[in-house]
Amino acid sequence: MAGLSAAARGAAAALHAAAWEFRRDAYARGWRSPRAVPARVVSIGNLTVGGAGKTTLALHLARRALARGLDAAVVCRRYRPGPGGEGDEEKLFAAALGAQRCFAGRSKRDEAARAAASGARLVLVDDGFSHWPLERDLDVVLLDRTDLLGGSRMFPAGRLREPLRALQRADVVVISRLGAQEEAGGFIEQARALAPAASFAAGRHRLAGVRDLAGAERPERGRAHLVTATGNPGAVEASASEAGFEPVTVSAYRDHHWFGADEARRELARAGDGVLLLTRKDAVRWPAVAAEPRVRVLDVEWEWVCGGAAVEDLVFEPGA
Repeated sequence: MAGLSAAARGAAAALHAAAWEFRRDAYARGWRSPRAVPARVVSIGNLTVGGAGKTTLALHLARRALARGLDAAVVCRRYRPGPGGEGDEEKLFAAALGAQRCFAGRSKRDEAARAAASGARLVLVDDGFSHWPLERDLDVVLLDRTDLLGGSRMFPAGRLREPLRALQRADVVVISRLGAQEEAGGFIEQARALAPAASFAAGRHRLAGVRDLAGAERPERGRAHLVTATGNPGAVEASASEAGFEPVTVSAYRDHHWFGADEARRELARAGDGVLLLTRKDAVRWPAVAAEPRVRVLDVEWEWVCGGAAVEDLVFEPGA
């Protein structure tokens, strides 16, 4: 869509908005109905294209659920699968939680049903807010504070997947990607006007460490070349700076891109005598032939800034 003129983007956005209105109307009139599954279903989604941090939060909530003794599973779409037939998000979840707790495929509704049939009592749906066919018990929606309202226009004229009024469906709104010392109050008040009935919280991506591809902690810093195919390259660059890397050059690829061996060799050459930085999600798409000692992985984790305990109580349902 990058090569489209402003007029073409506006026309495409109008078509996108019309399709959304038709779908909303079909569900509002009962022509179509969401399907429930025999488990508690919680969606972690957003309104915009790009990386608001929903996968990081979903992974955090899954770990917290397991720590509470809840039988939890994560559902995600198998989007742009790699050479092994798996998507990057499912590989990330499976590595962190175990393959038996990750359900991925073309239909989140069908995968949620599979997760429930496997015995999961809590099903966390990564990027589920716009998935109307699946009935949810709770909708958690992230708003990236670096682009809170997605340009206030539908994609591709702006970054919105749904109109701003869709936020009224949210049960919980989470402001994401706050800076280390940044206050959330102003962002929450701005968003509250769009979702007056929702609960609000805020969080950030905390740097947990820098590791090699084998998972060993690597304390050295200095010059780095960042290679990323995520929805928010600027946020990844900020994490690199937070880690102490300086200067940092950046190569940004399309979100979910699987790196080829030639690309990897080219990017390693660009790193020169510095290190090459990846995110955890990029690392699962990095070719094994390029797993050399100069490659480092920025390890970030979700950290609540405010409202986190209340959100987790809502997600896990007290007494469940």
